[in-house]
Amino acid sequence: MRDTSMTSLTRSLCSMLVASTVLAGCAHAPSQRAPERLPVAEQAVPETTPAPLVETAQTAPSNDSRVAPSKRSLTISLGAQQFAYAEDGQVVRTGPISSGAAGSPTPTGRFAVLSKDRDKVSSRYTNQLGWQAWMPYSIQFNGHYFLHEGWLPGYPDSHGCVRVGEPDARFLFERLKIGDRVDVVASF
Repeated sequence: MRDTSMTSLTRSLCSMLVASTVLAGCAHAPSQRAPERLPVAEQAVPETTPAPLVETAQTAPSNDSRVAPSKRSLTISLGAQQFAYAEDGQVVRTGPISSGAAGSPTPTGRFAVLSKDRDKVSSRYTNQLGWQAWMPYSIQFNGHYFLHEGWLPGYPDSHGCVRVGEPDARFLFERLKIGDRVDVVASF
């Protein structure tokens, strides 16, 4: 009898672990299916040297004076629930977002990339299991507001951060540098 209860307990714990892994990156429970992925200008993320785990203005790599820096910018449209990433004035990639819900809106304005953290864990919010919410590929653009990988229900659903899908989060994390411009607008 004892072996049967231990096996049952082990199965229950394993099920909870799998569920927590799936839900860990999302501070809100998904209430709808994710939208269809929109076409983007560039599907594959080029292989690059991995960025440091955490990058801030003090740890950002210096520019090589032999290479002309490209002008990078990110525009986030709250009305369209879309982002547009541009280099030298040309849109390179677009994709869906999920911004702040009505009670926790995403601030609008002109900002800059303040820091980057590939494996950020929220110091403010927890997930459905009470664990600190995981915010992979985080890009801080204003105070406690970040762009990061997360659930995309097709409507504003976050505590104020801007969520993007995993391929977009990885792409933006690799391309955006400390100091790059981030505009959050009502609509494009």
